[in-house]
Amino acid sequence: MKPTLFKYRPDTVLLCLTIILIGLGSVMLLSASFVKAEHEYRDPYFFFRTQMRNIGIGTLAIIILSQLDYRRWLKYYKLIGILAAILLFLLLVPGMAKSVKGSGRWLSFFPFQPSEAVKLAVVVILAQYFANIGEKKNRFCYGFLIPCLLMIIYGGGIIVERDLGGALVVLIIIVLMMLASGVRLFHLSFFSLTSLPIAYLITSFEHRVDRVISWLDPWADPLDKGYNIIHSFYAFANGGITGTGLGLGSEKMYFLPEGHTDYIFSILGEELGLLGVIGTCILFFWLGARGMSIASSSKTVGGRHLAVGMTLAIIVPALVNMFVALSIIPAKGLPLPFFSYGGSSMLVSCAAIGILMNIAAQGACEDDDGPILSTDGDNEQKSTNKELSE
Repeated sequence: MKPTLFKYRPDTVLLCLTIILIGLGSVMLLSASFVKAEHEYRDPYFFFRTQMRNIGIGTLAIIILSQLDYRRWLKYYKLIGILAAILLFLLLVPGMAKSVKGSGRWLSFFPFQPSEAVKLAVVVILAQYFANIGEKKNRFCYGFLIPCLLMIIYGGGIIVERDLGGALVVLIIIVLMMLASGVRLFHLSFFSLTSLPIAYLITSFEHRVDRVISWLDPWADPLDKGYNIIHSFYAFANGGITGTGLGLGSEKMYFLPEGHTDYIFSILGEELGLLGVIGTCILFFWLGARGMSIASSSKTVGGRHLAVGMTLAIIVPALVNMFVALSIIPAKGLPLPFFSYGGSSMLVSCAAIGILMNIAAQGACEDDDGPILSTDGDNEQKSTNKELSE
């Protein structure tokens, strides 16, 4: 007998992983931010208190979205795409964008970053699109050109906001979803042509060129351009195997900028050491593996694509943030999901978890209860199977 309050039971593994990541992230956020909060706001819990509010909103999103049939998002994928485009357009309207460090990525009337919502919108659009086209994905036009158009529309809108990192995350998610959907590798090889416009976008702005140069040789200018990378190295070096101890790191004492946002993984490495770094990586890897397992267990084509995309919407930004902290790739300000301070990232990450939970629950009960709604792609597939059997 099902509970009367919740129609769908949460996936236990996914729920536990989410709770652990949010809990660990909250502890690290408090440790990484209390010095800055005390100095700037005379309140060591300023950032932590706000983050607790963000977590509360995110938790509500998980509860609500885990109980909403995921097929509803696929059914209204066009509307979701239009709303995401409108959010990006609002940032171009004078007075509607809030400028932070030279880029207007936040809405002035509401503390939200539209590029975060675009990640989920692109996932929903592609999930339903690949479910609709079926075997047409092997054609160049359907499998490659149309997803590229999606890239140009949304990625270009994010680039206009001077957020190249956010646009690259969207590009990576789209490419990986295309790969997971079975688009021909030969067609995907054409993405090598994007290296030219990306190179132009990097070289056309001096600060981006400086980031690449400092990444290649941070010691050439240790007090300016290479400062962040060097102090991120110091943080991991100070941490050693077991770390300096929670709250005892020194790099957050105004040595490593943005220790509570972009470089919170470095602070974690200093205070929890190599063991903490490996443990955190394992948690995200486990979360990604669980998401892919949920995708494989879904009984609908759209559900499989949607689960893959929602998993990527969390794992790709996490990997980019970690790679930046470890200087594997050039510096780019992107949050670490569930760890970095900020409401947009927390809300979007929790929303992705909520949708994943519903897909998992539907996969577990579809055999008994049957699907609630059908997508066009699923109907096409059923019709095709019926014709073949006849």
